[in-house]
Amino acid sequence: MDGKVMKLCKIISRGGKAIIFCAAGVSRAASLCLAYLVKGVGMSLRDAYYHLNQRRPIISPNLGFWRQLIDYEKELRGEATVNLITGRMPRPVPDVYLNRTLKA
Repeated sequence: MDGKVMKLCKIISRGGKAIIFCAAGVSRAASLCLAYLVKGVGMSLRDAYYHLNQRRPIISPNLGFWRQLIDYEKELRGEATVNLITGRMPRPVPDVYLNRTLKA
């Protein structure tokens, strides 16, 4: 992931523009955008998610991408601002989804 984010940072820092897309714009493209906002813009993963979700409400990175994004933020900042919640759910869910559910 870092290689793609670094390439994106380089393009944007030189005044370039980039289109990030995948089949549905829900998981893969959203994950790359989140990683860029964390590294390239300096946002926390939590703030990056809320920022991107305001602009594209259907984003929903898959669990594997969430794990990678959380690890990426820990690697960059030493701590994570998003946690995976376990409990009665069949699989972990990012805690940022709780706020999304409360707003619905």
